[in-house]
Amino acid sequence: MSVAAVAHKELRQLSRDPRSLMVLVVLPAVMTLLFGTVLSLDVRHVPISVLDRDGTASSRALVAALTSGEYFELAGHATSDSELDALLLAGKVTIALVVPKGLERSLVTGGRPAVRAVVDGSNAISAQTALGYLEQYVTDFGARLDGERPEPLLSARLRVLFNPELASDRFLLPGLMAMILMVSATIATALSIVKERESGTMEQLRVSPLSAAQVVLGKAMPYSVVSLLAAVLVMATAWLAFGLVVRGSLLLLLLLAGLFVVGAQGLGLVISSVTRSQQVAFQLASYSTLLPSFIISGFVFPLRSMPRALQLLSAVLPVRYFISGLRGVVLKGAGLAVIWPEVAALALFATAMLGLAIWRLHRSEL
Repeated sequence: MSVAAVAHKELRQLSRDPRSLMVLVVLPAVMTLLFGTVLSLDVRHVPISVLDRDGTASSRALVAALTSGEYFELAGHATSDSELDALLLAGKVTIALVVPKGLERSLVTGGRPAVRAVVDGSNAISAQTALGYLEQYVTDFGARLDGERPEPLLSARLRVLFNPELASDRFLLPGLMAMILMVSATIATALSIVKERESGTMEQLRVSPLSAAQVVLGKAMPYSVVSLLAAVLVMATAWLAFGLVVRGSLLLLLLLAGLFVVGAQGLGLVISSVTRSQQVAFQLASYSTLLPSFIISGFVFPLRSMPRALQLLSAVLPVRYFISGLRGVVLKGAGLAVIWPEVAALALFATAMLGLAIWRLHRSEL
């Protein structure tokens, strides 16, 4: 048999496997599009809330100057410091700006007033960039008022919460934990049903009195225990090796991890039910978890700086909510009253994936 004959045979086999063709041909183009669109550390549309204690034309002009471009987005006006603190804790704003009373009078009389800005440092990259933008905007605003002064007419006093040192590992480690768990849990369960099918033991499950739900839960439970142990080990490693201390409740952290792992395993079972080989299942599970977890989950690149279409796409990714919840519990010490949207989203995803896996198995195998 010649080389051409072997190549012809392989080409015919490949043409009969549309899933492999999809992985080999379409996914590289999708990866290029995603990386080309998202691969930027520019920070735009930073949510900012303002407590304007001056209430004058000058203070309103300052806020308008800050939010007129693409870098800052006004998320609303606060009425108290406690309201600003709550917004920062919930992650609804990145910067809380306080304009002091008497700002306009001080500017007129030749004083050097300063606005106060409190920054959420849980995302070190966004916070560091936003701080630079804010200082530049405030300085430029003061320079436009009186360009002849050698010193800035207006300045900003800055304070960073949750990660005062703006250490990148503080916000990268929770995201890394989420990505590792997402990939490992999905791949492990994605291979389970395919392995049964390839080894011929699926016939035994077919003739057994077990329902599809029992099979799904039976396959998911061992991986859930192992994945939760892995999550505990990852957090212990982050604490011992990098000094990452969990400021919030450990029970709430385990609840988040449990819901996330169950959802990831449900996704793996769905992938396993629609593939016919371990190779394709592995590739599909890897591409559907690793790339989205890294690119459009908020792990590294700010979601608000992405195109609207990618923001909507990220809304269906469980890793996005797990990372947000992890950073809230680990870095901010947030409780269930603050991160309940993330808990609800993870519970919904886990229920949907397990339900879909049960439906697929009931329809095709059991």
